[in-house]
Amino acid sequence: MDKKLIKKIIKFRDDRNWSQFHNPKDLAISISLEANELLELFQWNSSEETVNKNELAPLILDKL
Repeated sequence: MDKKLIKKIIKFRDDRNWSQFHNPKDLAISISLEANELLELFQWNSSEETVNKNELAPLILDKL
């Protein structure tokens, strides 16, 4: 990853005092919760069914 981008991300985090939440336990829980929110869209679909892109896009953008 670009070093400038990493510095910007760290500054963004530090400006909001979020570093207190950036420990392995909390990060693992957060990643799992966000991934599960995305998986809900696929939960009851067969492998042939597709997910509505209008539902999927906001969730993916929110995770980025």
